[in-house]
Amino acid sequence: MKPAENPMPQNDKPSLSDVGPLLVVAIVARLRAGGVSVSTSEVLDALSALVHTDLTSRSKMRAALRATLVKDASHDVLFRRSFDAVLPLFRPRPDDAPSASTTTAGRADDEEQLLDSVVRALQADEADDIDHALDEAINRFAGDHDDGRSAGHHAQRVLRRMNVPDLYRRYLEADRDSTEFGRGVGAAEARAAIEQMSRRLTDMLSGRLREGDGVAAQQLEDLQDRPLLRAGADELAAMRTAMRPLARHLASKLGALRRRGGSGVDMRRTIRASMGYGGVPVTPVVRRRRPSKPDLVILCDVSGSTAQFAPFTLTLLHALHEEFRRVRSFVFIDGIVEITELLESSPGVIDAHHLLAKRGLVAKDGRSDYARALTTFLATWGSAVTAKTTVIIAGDARSHDREPATSLIAELRHRARRLYWLNPEPRGEWDTLDSRATEYTAHCTGAFEVSTIRQLTAAVAQIL
Repeated sequence: MKPAENPMPQNDKPSLSDVGPLLVVAIVARLRAGGVSVSTSEVLDALSALVHTDLTSRSKMRAALRATLVKDASHDVLFRRSFDAVLPLFRPRPDDAPSASTTTAGRADDEEQLLDSVVRALQADEADDIDHALDEAINRFAGDHDDGRSAGHHAQRVLRRMNVPDLYRRYLEADRDSTEFGRGVGAAEARAAIEQMSRRLTDMLSGRLREGDGVAAQQLEDLQDRPLLRAGADELAAMRTAMRPLARHLASKLGALRRRGGSGVDMRRTIRASMGYGGVPVTPVVRRRRPSKPDLVILCDVSGSTAQFAPFTLTLLHALHEEFRRVRSFVFIDGIVEITELLESSPGVIDAHHLLAKRGLVAKDGRSDYARALTTFLATWGSAVTAKTTVIIAGDARSHDREPATSLIAELRHRARRLYWLNPEPRGEWDTLDSRATEYTAHCTGAFEVSTIRQLTAAVAQIL
């Protein structure tokens, strides 16, 4: 009798085909924990895709799994982070890093080689090579990740050290096409590659910051309690998705309170109505408040890391437009522009990049300047602030060692009905370094820490 064949491989080490299902299950678990819906049929599609994929290529595996598990582009970052956590990049050991005794010339040569490797990876458009090169750039240029700054701040530091214009020049020099059309195409490819690199760099840094905060990828904390200035790209995307329903719920709640808002029985009208019933108050008449609806003017600082905070504030306040007679919104850095129409036509939370692209937002050097921006506002739109206007300023109140805007804020408070300040930084960081938080908020009706969506919602509800 012929012995039955053993279908299992007779070796101690699992093959890549054996690891594939475990990889898919682990990634799906992280995606679901992050709020992404992944059905059983999609899991089976992912397993089938791996059967036809070169499992020795990390990038091909990632592409196959992304094609089957990701349905929305806003989930790309969470998928990439989940994939990296399950199948991490190789990182050199600490003893493989350059020693402190390395000469200046040696470090310069290493940096030249690093920049060349970044350019080669961008030209080849190989995701793993790009990640390896950027990982090394972060290790070399990012500095201390625990200084409380956002991923965007650290990304800008790395990009400055990498010298983006020089990277752009190197990319073009490697393109041998001498025709005018070819050079134009090459320039467009270079710009797209540099932009892709910047986004990926920010995401990698946000992942490291979240690891430093002790937040596991498979156990995302409540997004309403995640500090906005330290949120990763995937978290910001999830927050944008959740913001509109949250704003509608708050608007409905506040509207119901306004409609119910009685303040007791109107005895005079009740007695008059009771005359037809022999003086018996059959139908008590309730005295109802008819509060006037004020105008609302919103001034949002969109410089630096506060750029990703401002859209949430603007979206939430515009969703409550029925509580006001008129809502006008402005964003500023060292210039200031009105964006009321842009917000009214936006179906959801607007991307910060759309705000930063507005002409007139940068008037001089692109660094936050409250004095210059508020001076322009009062000169151009000052008539919008009257005794019926509530003004809300949203920003970190940092002066960057420039002329303070104290007198201008006092002028706004004098003109307005009420003036509030929303600060996305934790209260413990107010008045540190170049912050003038207390100096500015001394002229405000109230000031709130709004470092999370929950705090922002609570502050707005209290203001209204």
